[in-house]
Amino acid sequence: MATKNTIILKYILVVLLYVSSSCLVVQAWEDKDLIHWTDEKTDTLEWGETLENNIYTLEAYDFPRTNIKGQIGTPYVGVNLYKDGGLVYSNSMLVNDQFKYDGEVRVTVMELMSSSDTHWQDDTYEPWAKIKIELRGLPDLDVVVETEKGNDKDIFKLTNSKIPVTINIKNEGDASLEDVNIYIDTDGIDFYQSSPNKKLHYTPDNINPGASIDEIYFELSIPSHMKDTDYNIIVNVTGIDQKDEIHNFSDGKEITILNMINITKTTKNDIFMTDTAFVQLIIRNDGTYAVNNIELRDSIGDYFELVGSSPLEWNFNIAPGQNRDLKYTIKPIKPDQDGYELPAANAKWEVGGIEYNQTCIKPGIIVHGSKILLEKTVSPTQVELNENVTVTVTVTNVGDIQASVEVFDNDPLPDNVILISGEPYTTSPKIIDGEDSISLTYIVSASTDGIYELPMAKAKFHDLQGYHSEEISASPEFTAGNPPPLPGETPQSGYTPIPTPTPVPSPTREEPGFRILAGLVCLSVAVLLTLRR
Repeated sequence: MATKNTIILKYILVVLLYVSSSCLVVQAWEDKDLIHWTDEKTDTLEWGETLENNIYTLEAYDFPRTNIKGQIGTPYVGVNLYKDGGLVYSNSMLVNDQFKYDGEVRVTVMELMSSSDTHWQDDTYEPWAKIKIELRGLPDLDVVVETEKGNDKDIFKLTNSKIPVTINIKNEGDASLEDVNIYIDTDGIDFYQSSPNKKLHYTPDNINPGASIDEIYFELSIPSHMKDTDYNIIVNVTGIDQKDEIHNFSDGKEITILNMINITKTTKNDIFMTDTAFVQLIIRNDGTYAVNNIELRDSIGDYFELVGSSPLEWNFNIAPGQNRDLKYTIKPIKPDQDGYELPAANAKWEVGGIEYNQTCIKPGIIVHGSKILLEKTVSPTQVELNENVTVTVTVTNVGDIQASVEVFDNDPLPDNVILISGEPYTTSPKIIDGEDSISLTYIVSASTDGIYELPMAKAKFHDLQGYHSEEISASPEFTAGNPPPLPGETPQSGYTPIPTPTPVPSPTREEPGFRILAGLVCLSVAVLLTLRR
């Protein structure tokens, strides 16, 4: 009998262990009251309907059956919980029942169909349950690293003396981050000697939702470099949540420390065509040691000319903290209301057998003035003999100042081309505003076959600022009649080449007296032979 009772007791213990283990996942976090639940979703589900929240899906898979009187007895709902599509938990729940799975999701039955509802056999039985599903809140830190510049990539010179760094951290999540560690990596840059803080590691206890830690501020020194050097200041924050899971948050700021040799190039913002402009070059040694034998080169571009005889090439030494100030003068050749970008100056030097280079920012300069474009065209370009050809000369002012323009297109026409009508020149100066144009036309014709190149037109102009100049057009061509093709060209349609006559051999020409001379030679030979005998 004792043996039988022992077996029954063991069976009961096994069943209890099985039941307790199956509920372990759900009950493990029942007593963790500090968990903050968020991302609530509520819906009324009928049989077979589901409610989704992030990676979890809740299904109403069962409801009570009705008896023969149409009554449902005690209302309940059977639920299935799926995680990433896999079933992780099932339970039958009454109203106000609640369960938590793995401390990550909480399910609560808010309402059920009343047991007093009667459903007759000819009615459609559609039970329902209003269910709420919530997710565990997580910490979410916003970490921002800022410097004085406030840009994504800041540029510092040695003349800035120091780099101010501010770190702001705020918990924008729904749960606290505990056992916080803040690590700062300055990428090898040393703290400024009078920095208010020189710590690289901070350990606040926790950061609650919506809370911020005290602003972290420090200053870094600026090291001397022979070339532009990038650094990345990185802040990494670690901590754990209520389930002791580790979270990491970070931010960084990329900065550039410029070469200790600094070059600036400046000039006027805008000038007129009759003006000149100073160009100033300043080269400075912001480092802690001298640099010798610096070669500095500059140029002026295509639309300016140099005033004076400066070679725009310099060679010098420069001590720490010293600067060289160089100037020269330029004069514009053509205006441009959109402005020109002057070339960058370049410095080259050598330290320890390594060659270094540094350039400057290219300055811009607007040149005001009247800018004339001259175009000469013919239409049509292929005509019959003595057919009219219209010649058009168009003058456009693309500058930003009015211009007084005269057009001259009366150079002699090619042979066999005559002027039919119109005037190939302006009878008086024309005032043209910026972005405006004028045109003149005349008609010519050719009397013989050929390809004719018309002379270039000329426009002389000036503005009220004292600027004057002239422009020359291209030389347009037209074809009259049916001229023979040039070597290597395909004959035009309708052209019939003239056959070249086949050369006839000339008769052999005999020199006079040749036969007599031959006869005398033969007679002399015969006489000599007779005498020898």
